[in-house]
Amino acid sequence: MTGNCIGIDIGTANITAYVEGKGIVFSRPSAVACDTHTGKILALGEEAFAMTGRAPSSISVIRPFSDGVVSDVSITVAMLSDFVNEVCRMSVLKPNIMASVPGEITSLERKAILDVLSASGAAKVCIMEQPFAAAIGADIPFSKPYGTMIIDIGAGTVDIAVVSMNSIAKAKTIRFASESFTQDIIRYLRRERDIDVGFLTAEYIKKTIGGAVIRNEEIALVAKGRNVVTGTPINFEITSTEVYWAIKEHVDMILSAVKEVFSSISPELSADIFESGIVLTGKGSLLYGIDAFLESSTGIQVRIAKEPWLCVAKGLGKSIQNKRKLRNTEYEFRYYEEF
Repeated sequence: MTGNCIGIDIGTANITAYVEGKGIVFSRPSAVACDTHTGKILALGEEAFAMTGRAPSSISVIRPFSDGVVSDVSITVAMLSDFVNEVCRMSVLKPNIMASVPGEITSLERKAILDVLSASGAAKVCIMEQPFAAAIGADIPFSKPYGTMIIDIGAGTVDIAVVSMNSIAKAKTIRFASESFTQDIIRYLRRERDIDVGFLTAEYIKKTIGGAVIRNEEIALVAKGRNVVTGTPINFEITSTEVYWAIKEHVDMILSAVKEVFSSISPELSADIFESGIVLTGKGSLLYGIDAFLESSTGIQVRIAKEPWLCVAKGLGKSIQNKRKLRNTEYEFRYYEEF
């Protein structure tokens, strides 16, 4: 016998969990703080993430799921096991776990995910492509022979997919996403302004004044950093236009990937998308002007889904709610040995 079914959106930045009968129970940072010498886990989630850039050399903050794949197996297992124990503490039965994966993964990456899920305490496991789950979570109707494009912009990957007839007609995964914008800001400030800033400061800059387009009215903020030349702390001002130019290359690369998908699908699917538009999901879709940028560049209407950061988890949850429909499909729950 198996227990409840759990849906896990394991992201580079956050892990969001759905539990059968309860809905989405939490969304927390995918971060683990470990003792550098012993490897002992000291903190998980928000507590570990808060140590980023502030921990002493004896503590390392690890993001065990990077660019859509497992980068540290043992730490990922520990993180997921802690979650499973938390949500199933009143149950004596092992849960079935459905997890999201990028639209394009290798067979080795797929096996690594299945290994981690099984080692984390799953009875049966299932994996679903992130753009497919996001389409379900965004309430996109795609059961008929009619194409719709969805772009899921996460922290570590951008998944571009065309869905039709309850399946993915075409998918492309880019192994960079919104955290690359953050790194772009860090590099820009060091290169152009001789200022060092940490990840959390760059994230704040991105979320507050970052944008995929130049704003009609430029805005600015004051942040704290360190002068590269003198090594002393400083306050500095940075403008929205500076951030736009800092991240522009990666924004343009997303557009190039979208155009590449269009060039590889049938004219009929292209015509469908021209009518139905493009749907953006993932937390990266909240970057100021990303929808307007893609719309003006493609000539196709672009909209951001409701609560885009939860679409993948919602899609996993809806699939679990209708798990009878998953039987005899690639998304059926199976014992690890059956894969």
